[in-house]
Amino acid sequence: MAAALPRAAFERAAPDQFETMPMTGRVGGSCDIAVIRDRAGFESLAVEWTELFERAGRPEQLFQTFEWLDCWADHFLDDPGRLRLVIGRRDGRLAMVWPLIITTNCFGLAQLGWMGEPVSQYGDALLEPGPLAHETLVAGWSAVRALGADVALFRKTRGDSNVGALLAVQAIGCEHAEAPFAQFRGKTDFAMVLSRRSPKAQSSRRRLLRRLQETGDISFETGADPQSAQSLLRAAFKMKRDWLLRRGLYSAPIESDAMLAFFLDFATRAPDQVTTLVDAILRDGEPVSVGVTLACKGSGFGHLLAHDPDCDKQGAGVLLAEHVMKSCFARRLERYDMLAPYDAYKAEWADDAAPVADFIAGFTPPGKLFAYAWSSGARQRIKTAVKKMPARAGRMFWPVARIAMRKIKS
Repeated sequence: MAAALPRAAFERAAPDQFETMPMTGRVGGSCDIAVIRDRAGFESLAVEWTELFERAGRPEQLFQTFEWLDCWADHFLDDPGRLRLVIGRRDGRLAMVWPLIITTNCFGLAQLGWMGEPVSQYGDALLEPGPLAHETLVAGWSAVRALGADVALFRKTRGDSNVGALLAVQAIGCEHAEAPFAQFRGKTDFAMVLSRRSPKAQSSRRRLLRRLQETGDISFETGADPQSAQSLLRAAFKMKRDWLLRRGLYSAPIESDAMLAFFLDFATRAPDQVTTLVDAILRDGEPVSVGVTLACKGSGFGHLLAHDPDCDKQGAGVLLAEHVMKSCFARRLERYDMLAPYDAYKAEWADDAAPVADFIAGFTPPGKLFAYAWSSGARQRIKTAVKKMPARAGRMFWPVARIAMRKIKS
């Protein structure tokens, strides 16, 4: 299939290899490909999986750590038989993991996707680097194609991911976006980070802070303790839901009680490879904005920023973004990833951005037809129209849609 995204945006390795390389289940260097289809098999990989991430994982692959996905499975994996983990062993050692699940989509088709949705923000396969890495990855793709699915939909795949160049050739790219990030490396104090902002923007921040201080006693909390973090996480989800409702918008993950339960659980587990950081702005001791950052291998990922919609005019959300950024800098993180999409408020902080896209590939005639329809311009236009729905119309439509969707799920 022809890639819809420019290939250059997804080049991490020479993509010509992916067009010509034979797809076998065994490649040079004694690499064996296998498929894990149950929870017991997944859990048996815990030690090896963790060691592979320590050796080869990059910060943005925190969503492919065993601990993250194990917690996800506790809250989202209703049927362990949906697991489809494609693994590769080289000389007996785990060298590759494609963490996948299979579901039945609304058209009755068997559909593969990344394990971790909807809480994970980037999808990828873990891969041991080396001269045989590309051959191993393509052999893994051959196994993915042989899993018996009609179609595969790989959401939120970065251009610099292990699978990005392969999927740019083997699948159709759609849902194009960018994930902006701020680079802290080489900056000796936070003033250097602020120097990107114009004097007018900095003056506006000071004015917003004064407005917020006029409404009560304002304090900034950094790195909430576990008990406070639980309370702040609940407050963050409530504020985000209220904010969306007021603007006539909808977000299925934010509406999901399972997603809140996941974050409450993951924050208490305190895993070794990923740390949950919760920062907040308090007014008279109560949160008016909360930021949830995931830290991994020296980088921070801003998973959730939420503020009280009643504090819009006081800039609670704007002030929170700076507070979280400053907190991450103080923790000596080298980078702060703001995740896709590239919203306007992120521009003043961004030093660069990584391309992100969804990729879809059909394996059977019905799957190929679905892939074509999914990636069509008509679907994109409908989705854009829904996003641009006037707030007044959205406030009437989405409450009814929420009730309907909850009834369907129940």
